[in-house]
Amino acid sequence: RAEVSTASSISPDLVELGDECFIADAVILGVPRIADGEIVLDRTRAGRRAFVGNSALLPSGTDIGDDVLIGCLSVPPADPADALRVNSSWFGTPAVFLPQRQRAQQFDEGSTFRPSRRLLVQRYLIEAVRVLLPMTCFVLFNSALMSVIVDWDENVDMGLPEIFLRFPFLYMALAALAFAFVIALKWLVIGRYRPVEKPLWNNYVWRSELVTATYEQLAVPLVLDHLRGTPFLPWCWRLLGARFGRRVHADTTDITEFDVVSVGDDASLDSDCGLQTHLFEDRVMKISTVDVGARCAVGAIAIVLYDSRMEDDSKLDDLSMLMKGETLPASTAWRGSPARKI
Repeated sequence: RAEVSTASSISPDLVELGDECFIADAVILGVPRIADGEIVLDRTRAGRRAFVGNSALLPSGTDIGDDVLIGCLSVPPADPADALRVNSSWFGTPAVFLPQRQRAQQFDEGSTFRPSRRLLVQRYLIEAVRVLLPMTCFVLFNSALMSVIVDWDENVDMGLPEIFLRFPFLYMALAALAFAFVIALKWLVIGRYRPVEKPLWNNYVWRSELVTATYEQLAVPLVLDHLRGTPFLPWCWRLLGARFGRRVHADTTDITEFDVVSVGDDASLDSDCGLQTHLFEDRVMKISTVDVGARCAVGAIAIVLYDSRMEDDSKLDDLSMLMKGETLPASTAWRGSPARKI
């Protein structure tokens, strides 16, 4: 019953994950050390019910103990003995000890760690759709694109220059259909996202992940990646339910629960930053709002967690994190993980 999302840099034979642990999105898991002409590979281990948060880094050779939490955009503590301390929580770069950890205890283990057979079957069915649907649509998109071009070449007596001239319009038309499918799927399967807490073994969570997977594997590569940095990207997010002001510059596609996102006029979302509107804490999916004010700037690869607010003209620097529940006052600048005032 381990849960692994989108871990990268894995050396599979050297990674050990304990029972019921949780590896969240974009975790760098067991990356080797390369320096002074050498590459060093070592075992990387996460203990039973350990939790590694979004965009965290576990270097090769890391060993974290049972029920240890490594927060988002964080590294393990430098002292190996600290990393093995059972039921401890660490956050930041460098990691600092969190003496208190908010735990989600409103759901029983039958909906978090030990699901019934009915929930197992239900999840397998929905997950099968989540795996197959985006790739099927992607293949259909490319097949339709190629079929039309072949038809032009064989039956319309169209020369290569004319095909080149028509191709952008063909691509835009088919991409618009693909994006319309993602919009329809979101509104039909989820409707409007609202602040909510749901246990991992709940069909709302799986339906949300279905929408997210289709968005990331279909809408993003076919449409949204091409619109980064243009005025058209916020238009697309508005169709999915997000609230974006005028003249927003966005060089990222890392938004998921669209309806709880609000971005003010003239704000800037720099390269690959994330407005993180949900986290899995103790196997409970918590969704809430992210509010970015007018003329704010979120730096490259920075993360803004849910229940937080950036007041007008505030700035979060590159590779920094605004923790949940925090507010950046107007006209201030912040840097680091956790963010500290500059």
